[in-house]
Amino acid sequence: MKRIILLILIFTPSLSFGQIENRWQPDSVYSNRQVKKVFVYLNSPKDLSEIVEFDTTGKRIRSTKFSASYNKKTRKLKGIDKVSFYEYDSKNHLIRIIDSLKTDSTIFKYGNDNKLISSQKRLGNFVYETMYKHNPLVETTIRRKDSVIVYNKTKEYDKDFYVSRFYGFYLEPKLKNITDTIEGVPNTTAYKDYDDLEKFKDNKIIKNSFDSNSQLIKSEIKSIFLNDRINEYELNYSYYKNGLLKSIRGYIPRYFKYEFWD
Repeated sequence: MKRIILLILIFTPSLSFGQIENRWQPDSVYSNRQVKKVFVYLNSPKDLSEIVEFDTTGKRIRSTKFSASYNKKTRKLKGIDKVSFYEYDSKNHLIRIIDSLKTDSTIFKYGNDNKLISSQKRLGNFVYETMYKHNPLVETTIRRKDSVIVYNKTKEYDKDFYVSRFYGFYLEPKLKNITDTIEGVPNTTAYKDYDDLEKFKDNKIIKNSFDSNSQLIKSEIKSIFLNDRINEYELNYSYYKNGLLKSIRGYIPRYFKYEFWD
């Protein structure tokens, strides 16, 4: 019975940011072009990944994320993974994002100067708290387990919008093995020891390049993760004639299509 519990604990969910590649433009860009929907495709222009919807004033109101596909069969059977709704106050401040199952949510708080000062994200049983500083924009997110900070990551931005650095640490239970013998045959089971935490440091530096119109055209990324592993890659951004993002190529390519308000 004890071994079964340990196996279940291996699959405890955690927050993973993965690739950071500045795939969105400021909301003013979508508003000025009367964008109704943004369709995001991952790996292939035919592989739908996400749909983001806007109202007539340019505010995001809904996002739908679709399951990943690995071949033609899974692409045809693609389903909806998550639907999120965006809520605003009378000043048009985004105050909450909540999913359709009401298991994940983010609440935003603003200061007297109308600038964002904090947010709280609930992801399953986990709670992530973020504090924001301005001029320049910097945000720091932490998660606590009892009194211990088990996640601490900071994002720095270019032009108060595009991520330029993402660094910090997190604590994970050490992976261990237990071996016993069943009918004379050794049997080894892997499990996570939640009483023995290991610290991992990450540092992702993103050198962003902009054109004369302040459009992001290239990101050179050096990612140091799991303390000493290194990954380096380059992302290149292309745009439609109207200034909307068309594609991001390199590492995991993304493609964008749009629907407009009449």
